[in-house]
Amino acid sequence: MKARTPSDSDLPPPGTGRRFVGIHFVCCNVYVRVYLNRAGTAFAGHCPRCTRPVRIPVEEWSPDKKFWQAG
Repeated sequence: MKARTPSDSDLPPPGTGRRFVGIHFVCCNVYVRVYLNRAGTAFAGHCPRCTRPVRIPVEEWSPDKKFWQAG
């Protein structure tokens, strides 16, 4: 299966980068970045060690709070 390449509409405007929050997964004591999903509705990701999922709706996100804890 051929890998999908992002189209121009999938990419953020130049110089802005992707929005993310830092997550501390207490379950495995690791920190990761969790990025905004394509729909722009939530920051979604998972623990890289145990795959525990995390989802932070945009309504709960605040520019002042860049770091969260999960599991």
